[in-house]
Amino acid sequence: MLLTAVRPLLTITSLCIAAAGALCITQAQANEQAHPLFSAYPGADPEYYRHIDYDQFQLPTSAVATDHSFSSITAAGAVTRHLYEIKQVSTVQVYQNYLQAVKTAGFSVVFSCELAACGFEDGQAIGGVLSIRDNVYNYFRKPYYLLTKKDAVTGPVYAAWYIGSYEENVWAHQVIIEGKKLATDLIKVDTKALVVKEQQVAALSADELAKDHPLLSRYPGADLEGFVKVDTEIVKIPLPGKAPLSLQGDLARHTYEIEQVSSLKVFENYQHALQKAGFSTVALCKLAECGESRTVEELGGAISVQSSVYNFHRNPYYLLGKLSTGGQEHYVALFIGAFEGKVRVQQMILSTKAVQTDLVKADASELKKQLDTSGKALIYGVYFDTGKAEIKPESAAALTEIAKLLQQHSSLKLYVVGHTDDTGDSAANQKLSELRAHAVVNTLTGSYQITGNRLQAHGVGPLAPASNNTSAAGKQLNRRVELVQKL
Repeated sequence: MLLTAVRPLLTITSLCIAAAGALCITQAQANEQAHPLFSAYPGADPEYYRHIDYDQFQLPTSAVATDHSFSSITAAGAVTRHLYEIKQVSTVQVYQNYLQAVKTAGFSVVFSCELAACGFEDGQAIGGVLSIRDNVYNYFRKPYYLLTKKDAVTGPVYAAWYIGSYEENVWAHQVIIEGKKLATDLIKVDTKALVVKEQQVAALSADELAKDHPLLSRYPGADLEGFVKVDTEIVKIPLPGKAPLSLQGDLARHTYEIEQVSSLKVFENYQHALQKAGFSTVALCKLAECGESRTVEELGGAISVQSSVYNFHRNPYYLLGKLSTGGQEHYVALFIGAFEGKVRVQQMILSTKAVQTDLVKADASELKKQLDTSGKALIYGVYFDTGKAEIKPESAAALTEIAKLLQQHSSLKLYVVGHTDDTGDSAANQKLSELRAHAVVNTLTGSYQITGNRLQAHGVGPLAPASNNTSAAGKQLNRRVELVQKL
């Protein structure tokens, strides 16, 4: 179509030509008015602005087919997006000014389309890709699309616009991608922190809890949104497409929020740091590989301090790494998602270890407190050889306290319940747990002169576990005797 000459209204604001003829562009500032490379169209109102330090972006390179498809290229680098609203102007006026500005700057046109030539529904799908809002809404009338490129020292620079009108106003969706290499050395791993220490029974102070995990540095500029540390916890770590991994050990969870960065860049830095430190990859998924929206939210929620990622499930990445050292296995699980130009990192670190079972002594007063509080008391101080029901001599201290409990409370009656882990035949475990419960009752009535009608032995085998049966530590917790108050 014939176009009238247009007076230039746009300027190149931060452009220089180096001695080698390469493009020089200043870093995009935290200024929503305009990108430092291109001035805004006079009178344009910047409705939305977003800058991402590094990301990959699909730029359309064809008209839209009737099935809504179109070809595209992938550009990578610093991504800055604007949505401008311009009142009482035509789309051709705005388009011609952008076209003249990029040509003056030495950009080449990769692809452009005008009006119906933009394809099905006048290329609304193209506009949706460029738009921060993922939609052009009513602003698809009299559309123009322009994709341009210029080489620079750090990588190609792309500038693209989708311009459409509605009721004498124009929306201009602008995307500028400044090509550059992805930095992957921003996260540090300190494996010296993975030292088996003596268990600290005293509660940690709030200041100590607020610190990052000593294994992983936080991403530069990240804000700590939440944290929790638990001494010896049992957790289920998700494995996409498989049953979760049930583990026990010292647990730390952190949630970090980072502005103006992509989930891709954050993920690449964490992955690079863990690989460099010798972690092997147990599970990994990227973007659509992680599943549908609800599946992705559940995946991130399983890692999160808050058990939810809220809106931060977009552009997801999930990584579970493992390192064996110092007699422990250390797992790092990371869920990284984006929302409105921000990224949240859900971080879980677990260092496996067995439960320290000698911290709570089976004294009579403590047993009475447990019975009064929950109706039962767990006894881990009665020992048997594997597969046998004869009480070992080192069980004397626990049995003495049980007898003392019954002597101090003459009206107290108890079920003595034997438990086993799930190793071997279930019927055999059921019989073994019953024999062990009877052995405890017989010892209390025979050696400690407790009246027989105050005790009743039962065995439940592996049917009421206190922990998992997939680890040695979990099985240890399941092999126990419980005292249950009998009314």
